[in-house]
Amino acid sequence: MITSTFRTTIARAGITAVLAGAALGGTPGLPGTLAQAAARMATANQSPAHQRQHVASTRPPGREWASFAYDPVHHETVLFGGDNGSTVFGDTWTRQHGTWTQQHPARSPSPRTGAAMAYDDATSQLLLFGGSRLIGTSGGFHGDTWTWTGRTWRELHPATSPPARHNADMIYDAATQDVVLFGGFDGRYLGDTWTWNGTTWTQQTTVTAPAPRDTGSFVYDAATGTGVVFGGFNGITAFTDTWTWNGSTWTQLHPATAPGAIGAWMAAYDPITQQVLLFPQGTRQTWAWNGTTWTQLTPATSPPPRANGSMTGNTATRKIELFGGQSTRRLTTYFNTTWTWDGSTWHRTN
Repeated sequence: MITSTFRTTIARAGITAVLAGAALGGTPGLPGTLAQAAARMATANQSPAHQRQHVASTRPPGREWASFAYDPVHHETVLFGGDNGSTVFGDTWTRQHGTWTQQHPARSPSPRTGAAMAYDDATSQLLLFGGSRLIGTSGGFHGDTWTWTGRTWRELHPATSPPARHNADMIYDAATQDVVLFGGFDGRYLGDTWTWNGTTWTQQTTVTAPAPRDTGSFVYDAATGTGVVFGGFNGITAFTDTWTWNGSTWTQLHPATAPGAIGAWMAAYDPITQQVLLFPQGTRQTWAWNGTTWTQLTPATSPPPRANGSMTGNTATRKIELFGGQSTRRLTTYFNTTWTWDGSTWHRTN
């Protein structure tokens, strides 16, 4: 570790160091200095009946690596954890009709950053796996599995689980009705594939697979019925490769065009255009995958450049939601704004 407050490429298992070095005018991969940033949270009276804290005109404190997914059963987007460079969060927030509400569940996963989360349509549950509790040092990785009931978190105890890790990618595969987990970091970069059947985890053995990595984009492409992985990082290389998962096999594709080697992570499926949408780290670019190639879009408005924000699709509004991330221009700034994509451009909603 080079500094305690900066995510080194190995300890943090992401591309923040690469982006920070570039933002400071130095060599990509070299550390910058991050001042500790603490955010304050507004509070209001709690509703005992629902264990909810209804907060008017507020939102989660700025952060990166938050777990973020839409829960169609409870008609809300759920955000859990993440960090702001000095604090690892363990709070749960929901967003409904454009309003954020902090929840106070009776049980909750411990504070963590970089946990994988996806909605399991087969069991009608929001599933969370892993994450880590430490910033700037190796270790502190989790390998537990949790579900969100709409009011509280419930820990599951499957017979088999993937090794503990953070910054893994996870999707729900509608074709096989399994949740699929790929990659991550546990002190080394991982390239294993696991599936969740609602009861336990099973490791998949494949002839080919993407190279070990974390912080890649893994999105289920409903138009093609496959999971799509783009990019990621292995401590040295920021990948620009595209892979698809068909439920049993990984296949590398070779599109005519693709985003550059600047990291991925922020991606979701756009039901309006029926394409995978990608917002690459450290840029204001928006790219779309049509099942054959990547195309850079030209929206009228774009969010500021950031690293490690969280993105998910809202099936009720048919919009993509983007929250948080670390500014790549002001490294001590962690965004707490929400942006939505309507199929053609971005809108800041709060």
